[in-house]
Amino acid sequence: MMTTVWDRTQKPRITGIGSLPHSNIDSALEFSMRVGVPYLPQIPIRNPWEYMIPQALDGLPGLQLEPGGLVSLPMDLWKSQSHVLEKRLDRAFASQIFDEFEPLGSNASGWQPFLWELEENGHSVAKIQIAGPFTAQWAIRCKGEALPISFPELSTQVYRLVIARALSMVSRLNSAEIHPIFFIDEPGLYAYSNQNPMHIAALSELKMMVQTLQKSGATVGIHCCGNTDWSAVADLGVDLLSLDTSISLPSALSVTHRPAVEKWITQGGRFSFGVIPTNISPGGHLATPELIAKNFLQILNSSWTGSSNYMNPLLKESFFTPACGLALQSIADAERILENLVGLYETIDSY
Repeated sequence: MMTTVWDRTQKPRITGIGSLPHSNIDSALEFSMRVGVPYLPQIPIRNPWEYMIPQALDGLPGLQLEPGGLVSLPMDLWKSQSHVLEKRLDRAFASQIFDEFEPLGSNASGWQPFLWELEENGHSVAKIQIAGPFTAQWAIRCKGEALPISFPELSTQVYRLVIARALSMVSRLNSAEIHPIFFIDEPGLYAYSNQNPMHIAALSELKMMVQTLQKSGATVGIHCCGNTDWSAVADLGVDLLSLDTSISLPSALSVTHRPAVEKWITQGGRFSFGVIPTNISPGGHLATPELIAKNFLQILNSSWTGSSNYMNPLLKESFFTPACGLALQSIADAERILENLVGLYETIDSY
């Protein structure tokens, strides 16, 4: 785990997961800029290629978009053209120049406007994200074939493509003297099993990606909105661990995972607490910031009763976000979630 030049105690430590319900780039950008740490908006309602999997895998030969942000891959087409992408990747990794893998307007409409806005307003830090290789590999539907994990060449190419795109984004922020906080979106970790050799190998690759991004100068986080083996995730050495507090925090702080998580915290790891629920029905009830803060603090207090060794750093140096992306919400509900997030942060900050 690396120590960055960016001071993570700066306030307010509020950011977002990524996806938004807007169909207008300017509106989405305005929304994502209203938090303490601006974040890259993804607006799949406007363009389904902005769902996290197709966005991350853009350039994979033969990639096809499926309903709901899923993707498929005709294996015969991929096999006949994969060498072209492989040459591009070889060239980029040999030169350590990844510009040609930077997100395009065709599947990341907010990327260039986001960069312009950051520079225009003098922001010194920003949060960006990409679907991680573990999730991306398992999300591909190989038409007429088995899972992509059954094809080592495809699995390796997906891994290299995701890293190349991530490094291009980090490099772009570094060149503008904006510190990158880079979240690897890995909801697929909910399926991780330490009894599966392929899962163990994939997690090892993910750890290498974390280290590579840290060496490039980024503060690196993992986002997983379901439960998983938190001991294994803590061992990845990430700077930030993003989770849905109502679903996952009790498990992460349980007797099973607490030793690994405490070790990670003592080494400088911090949480990105997904404190505001996003599983509400349109216009449905949303608990008050005070009630959400009360429930959140009860979880922490029940885990570390009588000890401020963990509580104080976690409250003073961690981030606060919605539990997950907001693309499936209405714009009105996204506004309510943001208001509650700000209110909760103010409540927690005075704790």
